[in-house]
Amino acid sequence: MKAFTMKTIKFNIWLLGLIAMVCGAMTSCSDDDLGPSIFDATYHPLDRSLYSFPLDSFVEVNYREPYNIRFIYKMEDIGTNMNYNLVPVDYQKAVKFAVLGKYLWYDVYKKEVGDEFLKKYTPHIIQLIGSPAYNANSGTEVLGTAEGGLKITLYKGNELDETSIDSLNEYFFRTMHHEFSHILHQNVIIPTSFRAISNGQYNAMNWQETADSIALSRGFFLQYASSGYEEDWVELIANYITRTDDQWKAYLNTANYGWEVDTIPAERYTRSLGVNTMSYSLQQYKKLIKQMQRQGRVNFDSIGYRLFTGDVKSEGGGLASYVVVRKQIQRNADGYPALDQDGKIVYLDSDGINGRSVLEQKFGIIKEWLKTNFNYDIDKVHKEVQRRQYVVNDDGTYKLDANGDPINALMQPSSTDPSRTVMDVLLDGVNQYKALQ
Repeated sequence: MKAFTMKTIKFNIWLLGLIAMVCGAMTSCSDDDLGPSIFDATYHPLDRSLYSFPLDSFVEVNYREPYNIRFIYKMEDIGTNMNYNLVPVDYQKAVKFAVLGKYLWYDVYKKEVGDEFLKKYTPHIIQLIGSPAYNANSGTEVLGTAEGGLKITLYKGNELDETSIDSLNEYFFRTMHHEFSHILHQNVIIPTSFRAISNGQYNAMNWQETADSIALSRGFFLQYASSGYEEDWVELIANYITRTDDQWKAYLNTANYGWEVDTIPAERYTRSLGVNTMSYSLQQYKKLIKQMQRQGRVNFDSIGYRLFTGDVKSEGGGLASYVVVRKQIQRNADGYPALDQDGKIVYLDSDGINGRSVLEQKFGIIKEWLKTNFNYDIDKVHKEVQRRQYVVNDDGTYKLDANGDPINALMQPSSTDPSRTVMDVLLDGVNQYKALQ
C-alpha cells in the first residue's frame, strides 16, 4: 500500500483549489472550445465496395440495430478456439444462416415472448464457423458453445442445407435454443427439484458411450443430456421446440421401455433376412451389412424392433457378430423371445426407472420455470417454430408428403409470391442491398 505524507496531502489540497479557481473564472469547464478532435468521430457507413456489403447491411439492420448483436462470419483468430482446426464459413452459407436465424429464431421469440426479452437475454455475439470442431480424445463433436451469456459459436456452417429441416435443427437451431437456454438459467438458477430427480445418475466423463435409447429409458432426452443436470435441462428445451409432435411422442414412447446392449452372432442376426452368412469372411460380411443398410433391411432385430447398431466384430477372422441396442424382453437360452401364455412378448425394464415419467416430470418443472420467470410459454414457441419449419393445416397438424413425412415449408411457394419459394423470398432480405453497391 502506498504511504501518503502530510506534504503530499497539502500539495493535493492546493492543486484542487487551483483547478477550482481556474474553472470559476470561466462560464463552465465544458463550455470551453477545445478545437477540433484529433479522433475521427464521424459515422462511417458500410463499405459498398466489399463483396460482403449486402450481408453486412442485412446484419446491421436486423441484428445490430435492434438487439446490439455482432454477427461474425469472417474468421477472427482472437475470437476463435485455437484448440480446433477450423475453416471460415462460405459467404453464401453465411447469407442463408443470417436470414434463417432471423426467421426461425429471432422473429419467433419476438412474436411469442417479446422484443424486451430478446434485448435483455440474447447473446450479443453470434459466430458462425465453417467446419466441425472435433474432440479427438473423446471422439465427440462440438456443435456449439456459449460463453458467459455473451457469445454463441456455431460450427459446421458449410454444411447448412435448407432443404433438410432435420439437418438445420441438428447442426444449428437446436444448438441455438440449447445455448440460449444456458443463458437463461445463468440468470435464474435451475430449481433444486429438477436437480434432485436424476441426482447420482449423471456421467460427465463417458456420456457418449450411452446409446440414446438407453439414456431415454433412464429419463434423459438423448445421451448428451446424461452428462450433467444443466445439459439435461437445456436439451429438453431445445428438443421440444425443434422436434415435430410425432418425433417428441416417439422419443417418449422409447423411454417407456427398458433397453440393453447385446452382441449378436451374425448368423442369428441375418437368418430372418434370408441370408446364409456361414461362409462369409469378415470383409464380405461388412459389405453385406452395408448393402442391407442401404436397402433399409438391417434396421430391425429378429422380432421387428428398430435397432441402434454398433460395430461389426470379427470372430476368428471369419463370421462376425453385430453389436446392437434393443428393447429388453424375456428371452430363452438361445436369445429368442420367450412369449407368455397368450403368445405375447414380455417386456422388461431392469433399471427400475420409468423414463417417460421422469422426462414428463422434468419438463413440467421447466415449463413452469420459464413461464414464471420470463413469461415464456414454451408451447407457443414450439408451435410457431413448427409452423415456420413445416407446412401445417389450420388445426396445427402437419401436412404430409407421399412418404408420410412433414413437408419442408421453406421449399414451398411463398404466400406473397407463389412463383418463388419461401427461402427465395427470405434471401431477398440480403439481396436487396446489392442494388446499393
